[in-house]
Amino acid sequence: FGAMAPARRSLPALLLGTCIILLISFLRGFAGTSFLAASPGTSRMPSTAIRGFKEDFDSWKSTLSTDEKDLLLRQAQGELNKKFRKSDDLEKDISDDKIESFGKIMQKFFDSEREDHLKDKEAKPPNVYEWNARRKVELVLDRGRVDQGVEIDSAE
Repeated sequence: FGAMAPARRSLPALLLGTCIILLISFLRGFAGTSFLAASPGTSRMPSTAIRGFKEDFDSWKSTLSTDEKDLLLRQAQGELNKKFRKSDDLEKDISDDKIESFGKIMQKFFDSEREDHLKDKEAKPPNVYEWNARRKVELVLDRGRVDQGVEIDSAE
């Protein structure tokens, strides 16, 4: 268990770095078109939760010193580098109060996303079953109609 102690101490920094990289890449997707977009002419508008999170994140990011920003950037970039993972830079961490404040920002974002999800879930979806039942009745009625062919005597 002694070898796990450094890993436990660096876990918040790794999580924070990963969240920052994901957030930056996610927010950059709104700036331009993405190759995953539905069509080249459409652009996705960020939700209110994303805009609120961006504002909160920017204000939190402004509280970081340049040394802390550099540390987080190096940790995020070296996440998959074996040499970096063995270095002492991985074990360094920013202050606990800044990690806690970032956790509060993330919790606020997840709560607003949950509320949006519940609102969407409560919205009444179109009644597909009723539409299907009407369509089946129409198909049955159509089968009852038999087109009768008219014989044309071409001998006349």
